[in-house]
Amino acid sequence: MHSQEDRALRQLWELADAPSRGPKARWTLRDVADAAVALADENGLEAVSLARVAARLGVVTTALYRYVESKATLIELMVDAAIGDPPAISAPDWRDRCRSWVDALAGAYAAHPWLADVRPTRMPTQPRAYAWIEALVQAIRNDVDADPLRLALLLDSLVRSNASLRASTAHGVPPTWLGEAIADRFPLLAAAAEQDTSDASAELGFAVEAVLRGIR
Repeated sequence: MHSQEDRALRQLWELADAPSRGPKARWTLRDVADAAVALADENGLEAVSLARVAARLGVVTTALYRYVESKATLIELMVDAAIGDPPAISAPDWRDRCRSWVDALAGAYAAHPWLADVRPTRMPTQPRAYAWIEALVQAIRNDVDADPLRLALLLDSLVRSNASLRASTAHGVPPTWLGEAIADRFPLLAAAAEQDTSDASAELGFAVEAVLRGIR
């Protein structure tokens, strides 16, 4: 006997059918995830609750338990919906395939900034999380002189770290005196302190290029 949470994830993997008992469900599991994603896009991850998702779908909270019983599992469904399917990757050079993949995944995080607030507590349970890694491994495995899986996981971690940095610095404004203090106390960092590092995409690009240059 599977728990409700386990059934929800098994449905996500298309390993189980929707519950057949009782009246026909008004919504699908994907509808529930999409409603939660819309809430998070509008007001952040903390704004998502089973009650608010139920209200958005026009049902009472207890009716939502037919689909999912905890916010933790709801978030797992949301992540799968938000990152979507990986794109088709095609380019003559394997490095360009990596860049294309990184740009697409970073785009998903930029479209849904709350993704950076999701703190994994176990290995991924969503099929699309694996689909993205599989897509890059498949695209580069015959051309790269390195372990393609490890490279894919490394690039994935760079995208996630960059998204987290972008989110954590989006609303924080440093004191006006900090730049001068850094330059005065740490002269070797003076030039860096004057650079504009607010472009998160440029910082991600630098990190990716550093990785790709290190691989033949």
